[in-house]
Amino acid sequence: MTLIQNIIFDFGNVLFDLDLGATDRELRRLLGDAYMPAREKLMATDIFRLYEVGGLSTDEFVDALCRAGEPHLSTEQVAAAWNSIFIGMPRERFDMLLRLRRHYSVFLLSNINDLHATWIDDYMAREHGLSDFQTHYFDAVYYSHLIRLRKPDPDIYEYVLADAELLPGQSVFIDDLEPNVQAARELGIAGILKTPEVDILDLVEKTFLEPLTGNPSRTTPG
Repeated sequence: MTLIQNIIFDFGNVLFDLDLGATDRELRRLLGDAYMPAREKLMATDIFRLYEVGGLSTDEFVDALCRAGEPHLSTEQVAAAWNSIFIGMPRERFDMLLRLRRHYSVFLLSNINDLHATWIDDYMAREHGLSDFQTHYFDAVYYSHLIRLRKPDPDIYEYVLADAELLPGQSVFIDDLEPNVQAARELGIAGILKTPEVDILDLVEKTFLEPLTGNPSRTTPG
């Protein structure tokens, strides 16, 4: 059986709790009847994917959202609506990551954008007193807007494997979306789908930490 040495986490709704419908609800509240035409206009431009792979600056992205409907929104309104998806990351999950790092290499792979990444950094400092979140809890962090690739494109997994010098058969990827997990599996990476009813602490404990007690081998999850 294959020895697992590397754990790659998705961020949103795996480690950090999100309310994915919050941005749409807030924009609908602000724009009223103009919301659906504005949304359709934005979707037709592929703006959200472009922003997530660094194809647009934050100023360009925010300006497009400000002007998408009538009345035009302020930059503050757009930023607040865009960041309204965030709920939080409980302290126990930080401790879990440190426990894992005693036995495994731990990585973060996220489809994210500049506004959200900035909000996360501010949150970590404000709520948890962390100025070194990425380096303290992970061996490496891969953000889609910085590496200009996004899940489930196979290229993003290949990028991580090459950059971190990982073997796919020694690695496992945890995500809350089936297409992202399946794309990793197709490259030989073990995949775990984190569903809403499963607590990430329990999943990690049972899959990666409990097997270490009395059994030195960390085999590929089922």
